[in-house]
Amino acid sequence: MSDVKGGTPSRRYESAKRPELARRVRETILEAARALFLEQGYSVTTMQQIAGRAGVSRPTVYAIGQKAQLFKLVRDLTIAGDHDPTPMSGRPDHMAFTTAADAESSVRAYARASAVLLRRLTPMHARLREAAAVDDELARLWSVAEEERLTGARIVAEVVSAKGPLRRGLDRERAAELVWTLNAPEHYERLVLVRGWTHEEFASWHAETLVQALLPLRRARRA
Repeated sequence: MSDVKGGTPSRRYESAKRPELARRVRETILEAARALFLEQGYSVTTMQQIAGRAGVSRPTVYAIGQKAQLFKLVRDLTIAGDHDPTPMSGRPDHMAFTTAADAESSVRAYARASAVLLRRLTPMHARLREAAAVDDELARLWSVAEEERLTGARIVAEVVSAKGPLRRGLDRERAAELVWTLNAPEHYERLVLVRGWTHEEFASWHAETLVQALLPLRRARRA
């Protein structure tokens, strides 16, 4: 009885709610930052604007990080597609690519996942490219992002080559460089956002181009 009168259960309840509240506040701030970065660019966006859009104080925003750190977190969120902490390697799209029965099925599964990712990431990638030209911290983030793309491309080349032969004269590193080139967001930007291709048209081109670039011609087949 003394615990109830003293309010201990209530304090426990409030304590249990704090992590969930903190998570929701963090998500709200990151979504606000993403919207502003996309709407007006990195350089123009201020921490005060992010706080105002999120409905929190500026110190609450700074508790998550400085503006460059917020941009990195927003980019990571955009790549993931949601706030779920599950790593990309544990998500269905990645698992479909790694567990495909043969090399071509693997390439096509990767291409489908890549096209979906590019639809999400391309506008944010363009903002990063703009900011990297004028901000040293974002220039470093750009370099890291490109290295991360190459690392991912090497994984693709390794998985595909383990399932079947690559195109004649193509080793894993050259295959990785081709994947790194073909999955660059600039292709989606130019073909879809500038030239007006549909996402489906891009996804089809992306798959066929990757298959033809990586695999022997005799293995190529239409999806």
